[in-house]
Amino acid sequence: MRKILVSAVLPLLVTACATTKEAQVRSALMDAGLSDPMASCMAEPMGKELSVSQLRSLQRVSKLMNTSPSKMTQRQVMDLLKRDLDPETVGVVVRAGFGCFVRG
Repeated sequence: MRKILVSAVLPLLVTACATTKEAQVRSALMDAGLSDPMASCMAEPMGKELSVSQLRSLQRVSKLMNTSPSKMTQRQVMDLLKRDLDPETVGVVVRAGFGCFVRG
């Protein structure tokens, strides 16, 4: 009986954690200035494909960029992303952003 209960509840808990992670990503993206539709679109793949550690790294980089975004060149932003984020994180963010932009 206990085994059945665990096997039935565990997937629900994992889904709830994923939904919470996606909601937190969506909120962070909106705080960074993205529109609600764009943030919602990007939050799903980012929440599913990125680990909590990768999301924290991304949050740390976004805080650095927000300190003086108008003073940073595109090259400086790209250098910051390459220096502080792993290639997988950069790839997920770029794919999510481009996919959502194309879908409109």
